[in-house]
Amino acid sequence: MTEEQEKERSEEVRSRLITNYVGVEESEDGLKIRFEGTEESLLAAARFISSELKCCAFAEYEITVSPPYEETALTITGPDGTREMFRNGLVARLEAKKP
Repeated sequence: MTEEQEKERSEEVRSRLITNYVGVEESEDGLKIRFEGTEESLLAAARFISSELKCCAFAEYEITVSPPYEETALTITGPDGTREMFRNGLVARLEAKKP
């Protein structure tokens, strides 16, 4: 995949995340980003992780879907600076596009 194709794919995944974004919770070592509990949210979170592994392999990613399945949570943790990096990048974009 070319750099341009990767960028387009990344933007497509982010746009899917934006559509279902609910909010974010911060912890000492990361973020828990919450989305509506839809199949689209789950797939978009998984695609996001897949693309991020190429550039941010230092972070740990976890998707949580728990009964009653009203929410999909993407937790991102890692070394110092991880929370700030994703808050200033991904979360800032999600918040800017939130209806």
